[in-house]
Amino acid sequence: MISRPLKRVFTVLAAALGLAYLLPLVWVILTAFKTNNAVLKNPNSIFFRPTLETFQAVIGDGFGAILTSLQITVGVTVLVLVIGVPAAYALSRHADPVWNRVATIGLALLLILQMVPQPMTVIPLFSVLANWHVIGTLSGLILADLALLLPYAIIVLRPFVLAIPNVLYEAARIDGASSVQTFFRLTIPMLTNGIFTVGAIIFITAWGEFVYAINFLPEGTVLPVSGLLAQQNSQYSANWNSLMALAVLTALPLLVVFLFTQRRLINGLSLGAVK
Repeated sequence: MISRPLKRVFTVLAAALGLAYLLPLVWVILTAFKTNNAVLKNPNSIFFRPTLETFQAVIGDGFGAILTSLQITVGVTVLVLVIGVPAAYALSRHADPVWNRVATIGLALLLILQMVPQPMTVIPLFSVLANWHVIGTLSGLILADLALLLPYAIIVLRPFVLAIPNVLYEAARIDGASSVQTFFRLTIPMLTNGIFTVGAIIFITAWGEFVYAINFLPEGTVLPVSGLLAQQNSQYSANWNSLMALAVLTALPLLVVFLFTQRRLINGLSLGAVK
């Protein structure tokens, strides 16, 4: 049992950590409601006349970027789950010892893929997408994000599959259910929490993906959120109030996703940590 003084220490540390994350967020929101002159005059002031001029100036570009990011993020999330759930099941549930060795090698390869820095994959992926004639399209960017996030999704989903009791699979085999029937009628319903968890993580990650977005989409197209935010910085200056207004505006879909999946996400991450 944790002693009372130690609990107080943990409480103080938690409060300090919360402030460390909260203060920058408050600064972002306050800056978004300032004019450019107010930001240049006193960027850290908390007493000012708030205005919606910045939001009115960026709302068109912001909604365009949100629509582009939604197309990319929803496509990536759906494809990752459609491929990742069966792959995690195949790498977790099989009685054949030869297949188990193959699954072990497959997991090792997935872990190795996670160690490769993302910028190192830009040139090979660019060549592949160009050969497929999808470079410079949203479809090509979705495929690139799929290649980036699918190994991570499989690794995270596997503990959820392993958490399903073997007794249920044995009962399904006794009842004469095939592997396909077992997957759809047993595994999928039991994996609901894991699917929501991984789906939320993939959605949030794909929403902020930047490296592929600026390399695989041509100039003149409506960039996703990450690209639009980067455009607010130039070589000599940064339009801070527009940048912060766009950050607030484009973060709203993520907030909605988090609010709807908060409970499942916390429970799912706890299960993954235990397994």
